[in-house]
Amino acid sequence: MIELDTSSHPGIAVLTMTSGDNRFRPDFCDAFEAALDTVDGDEAVGALVITGQGKFFSNGFDIEVLGALGAEAPALVARSEAIAGRLLAAPYTVVMAINGHAFGMGAMMALAGDIRLMRSDRGFWCLPEADLGMPFSPGMLDLITGALRRTDASFAMTTSTRFDGDAAVGAGVAHAAHPEAELLEAAVAAATAAAGRRGANLAGIKGRLHAAPIASLGQRLG
Repeated sequence: MIELDTSSHPGIAVLTMTSGDNRFRPDFCDAFEAALDTVDGDEAVGALVITGQGKFFSNGFDIEVLGALGAEAPALVARSEAIAGRLLAAPYTVVMAINGHAFGMGAMMALAGDIRLMRSDRGFWCLPEADLGMPFSPGMLDLITGALRRTDASFAMTTSTRFDGDAAVGAGVAHAAHPEAELLEAAVAAATAAAGRRGANLAGIKGRLHAAPIASLGQRLG
């Protein structure tokens, strides 16, 4: 479900989501939170790369699970948002290697990366909530509008447009796009260059920069 490699690249942790389309469910959140606990507690890790496998980065919430949870569904939404909040506040650089489709909560989690690289030859980044009749929480809104220009955020949120790699770069979703064979290597290189910045100063910079979404992500509504 989640694989964490802290030994292949000095000073770098690589978190790989391995459960197919990597939808947010309670067990997925359990595994993701445990991996972040490991990274947070290991001072030797200077930067974190997050990626998926194959054609999926993350397709967001598991809608069937949300429906089955009933009154407890807001708790899963809050937990998922809180993961993005942890990444925004982390005292180390987070590099997203968006290897494939990133939809809904998966697309929003991708925006929590300090450096965002996307696959250029396959996969879409998309916020489908307008088409699905689903609202954005205050935390989601703060995350999206904090990462993207207001005009790009408005377009993405209200049209459910699917952005490929080049379009994602143009909209500020990603900072660069790479072919699949080069994506992880580019992400590790970016993480390596940033690994020496881990610490209180970087945490302070990120905390002030992302103060609004850090405060609002993970608040349970409903």
